[in-house]
Amino acid sequence: MKNSTLLLLVLGACWCGLVSAQYEHIYVNNGLGWRGEYGAPDYCTQGSSAYALDFKFETLDHVDNTGGNAVKLYCENEDDDITDYITSLEGDYGDYQGVRSCPAGEHLIGFRLRVFPEQGTFGDDFAVDNIQLECTNGTVLDGMDGVIPPTGEEKHPRRENSLKVDREWIEVDGRRVELVRAVKPAVQEGEIRLNGNWGEWSFCSPGLEVAGIQTVVEQGHIDDDAGLTDVSLYCI
Repeated sequence: MKNSTLLLLVLGACWCGLVSAQYEHIYVNNGLGWRGEYGAPDYCTQGSSAYALDFKFETLDHVDNTGGNAVKLYCENEDDDITDYITSLEGDYGDYQGVRSCPAGEHLIGFRLRVFPEQGTFGDDFAVDNIQLECTNGTVLDGMDGVIPPTGEEKHPRRENSLKVDREWIEVDGRRVELVRAVKPAVQEGEIRLNGNWGEWSFCSPGLEVAGIQTVVEQGHIDDDAGLTDVSLYCI
């Protein structure tokens, strides 16, 4: 029995190595990955890739703000059937902002982070406060502001208070989630959430699409937690 268990563990380790070896790992230039704990990478079901985003965010009105806390990516196969969602380490605070989706048949190929820089010994650090991902047709999914059409189409009317939004509800792994295929208002009245600076875009190599994610989260400290501090993606 012990030998069988050992064999299964060895085979599992070998399989994980084979899985990770076939992916391209992409990073951004402004993450604070030295702060916090690395979560385990999570991958879309074989034969599928990511097409939608949900971002977990804590409003910035606390003594110890954490801003972004988690990222979920939803996966679909070549038949546009939703296979699953993937995530990595998740912070404890905040709420998911709603699922933002690429147009039908389009998938994610790159991303960038908005990061609030470290504030020193007496400042309040909260690192990642937004994420954007780009679809194969140029549509941008914004974790806080919804869906931004590609250049050449009708642009995001950011100054309007009321926007027409195309919504639908889907069920993934027994959870009913809202899918947003249009744009949403940027900031609710009285809410503060725009603080960081956008870093550079990081893209999959041509012909590859996003199919995996890994996050870094800092929490559990008595003094100052930064929440989500870094994100990296896997392409296939």
